[in-house]
Amino acid sequence: MKNPDPSSRREIESQFSETDSYDEAPRHVMQMSKTQPGLLLKLALLQTIGTAVFSLAMFVCFDLREALSALFGGAIAIIGSLYSAGRLFSTKQDAVAAEMLIRFYVSVVLKIIFTLVMMGICLIILKVSLLPFIIAYLIAAVIVNLLMLLVPAQLDIVEHSIVTEAAEDQGTNNERI
Repeated sequence: MKNPDPSSRREIESQFSETDSYDEAPRHVMQMSKTQPGLLLKLALLQTIGTAVFSLAMFVCFDLREALSALFGGAIAIIGSLYSAGRLFSTKQDAVAAEMLIRFYVSVVLKIIFTLVMMGICLIILKVSLLPFIIAYLIAAVIVNLLMLLVPAQLDIVEHSIVTEAAEDQGTNNERI
């Protein structure tokens, strides 16, 4: 079995020296993985933009009924996401993990119930056009969420590496002076 080179071993040891024990992940890694309210607000903004663009396209290509149907479909996804985010960040940080998990599951169940009730109201009472309604919901609820999974994780890593490199550069500049 090949031994790791000494430089990579020093890097690993320095990462773990920032923590209290070897069982914990390094602090800077934990900070990068935390869910931030700003990311959820970006998600809501992207959902709103996606819904508005699709609704505008429906209005240009068809008529007001299809545009409103798309608007209602996207609005259901946006309101559900904002509700879940609000419940997620209203949890105390020092709460027991089991309580936080129960609160999370309850918010998911309530979001599903809300979505089904609102879809029923829109389809039965408001008589929205089904296809634009469902497509707009899928754009806001699925496609935007998938894009958010891909993009912010890469941006956070890039931002973290840029900040780290800038700090290292400042440190080397101070040593030269």
